[in-house]
Parts: sequence; structure tokens; C-alpha cells
Amino acid sequence: MKRPSIYLLPERIRISNENFTHFCLLLKHNSKDYNPVACKSIFRINLGNKLLLIFMFYNVHTHRQSRGKDVLSIENRYENFDSDLSGIYVSLGLHPWYLDAGHLEAQLGILAKNARRPEVLAVGECGLDRITDTDWTLQVTAFRKQIALAQHIHKPVIVHCVKAFNEVLSELKNISVPVVFHGVNKKWSVVQPVIDAGYFLSFGKAILSDHEYILETFRATPLERVFLETDDAELDIREIYKSAARIKNIPEKEIVLQLEKNFNNVFKQ
Repeated sequence: MKRPSIYLLPERIRISNENFTHFCLLLKHNSKDYNPVACKSIFRINLGNKLLLIFMFYNVHTHRQSRGKDVLSIENRYENFDSDLSGIYVSLGLHPWYLDAGHLEAQLGILAKNARRPEVLAVGECGLDRITDTDWTLQVTAFRKQIALAQHIHKPVIVHCVKAFNEVLSELKNISVPVVFHGVNKKWSVVQPVIDAGYFLSFGKAILSDHEYILETFRATPLERVFLETDDAELDIREIYKSAARIKNIPEKEIVLQLEKNFNNVFKQ
């Protein structure tokens, strides 16, 4: 029997409760694509004896709470790593802006202790920033240790990179877990080495602008390497999806389907 795949479902499909339960069991026991996050990514509305299934919109990096039952967000935390995470998914990491040389080892210890929690889908954001006042050597040390942590616990890394693409790529050269560069707003010539290295690019409010160089970067990025985000902006991720479809000149459904597949491939649990 052909293995069922959550990715092959149409955007909306109505099935009976009994068949839906059967489908989930088949997906869990017979499909290599199954993971618990994906199962929670289906929005179900009871319609009598029917269910309306709607694909989720994935926001892989935000500093705000998720809005809408059809949005699955990864909320970023750069402090208070031991806080309650009930009902949410997060990434935990030491941001280069907020590093404290006198307490780095303690910060890393608390991070390592909490990064294993099932609600934590990634390590980060972490990385290198040429603009911040934080000591460069301290940034490199913290970044290397977080890369090592992600490798050890087999979770992806969400990268903060400002005017340091060559240096960040050098630090990542031996990594084996997925890597997502967030907040991309650069020319294609700058970020193409990230794609060539096999990593992912996450785009946010930049693709809502009219800057042609950013739009060209998004057009040039293979959809299989794309994520979308809102970061710290007061935006609706659905609007970013609509803009992404318009820029790529493809149906929004194609964006939804491919980004769900990307999410399930990268953020495995």
C-alpha cells in the first residue's frame, strides 16, 4: 500500500471522523514522513459528522504570540529559558546582542538544560553581528558552543547574521543539523553561498517592500529552501504568504504545501 503523506493532501478536504482517525493511525505507523508536530499542524473544524482540514501557515521565527489556530509559530526566547512553554513551540538561544562575558558559562548551562525540552524545536537565534557592540571573540565563542549544543541534541540552528556571512559560514562548515538564516534582506550575491551550502533562508517583512534587490533574492531562492517569518514586526504571517506567492508568481497553495514540507523536514521531533 502506498504510504500516506500529509503533504499530498489538498488545501482543504472533508472526511468523516472515523476516516480521519484511520488516516492518522496510518500516517503514524506507515509513513516515514510522520512527526508529532505535523499532526498538530492540521486545523480541524467539526461540521456535523464531517471535519474541515485546513493547512497551517508556518511562522518559523517570531517574538510575538501566534495569532490564529491556523498558524504554527516558533517563538524565539533569548532569556528565561526555564519558563513555562505549555501550548507553544519555541527556539532557545543566546542572541549576540545580549551576551554577558561574566555569565556566559552559566547562560550556556541553562540553555543546554532546557534545549532538550520537546517544545523547543531549534537552537537560536544565535550567530555573529558586525554592527553590535558585543565583543567579537565573545560572539564567536557563544556561537561555537551553541552549534555544538545543536549537534549534540540533534536540533536545527536558527542563525542571526549581520554583515558576517563569510564568518558564519566558516563556523558552520562541519555542522550536520539543518540551518536556517533568518531575517534575510540581502542581495542574491550575498546569500547564494548560504543556499550553495545546503542551508535555508527565512524571509519576513523585507518581501513586503518594493526593493527590487530583495524581491530578486526571493525569486532566486528555491522554494525548497524557503521559510517565512514575522520576527519582531506586528504582521500577519498570512500576508507574508500572499506576498511570497505574488513575487514567485505561483498559487499561494504551492507556497503553503512546500513550506509545510520544509517545516516537517527541518523541525523533526
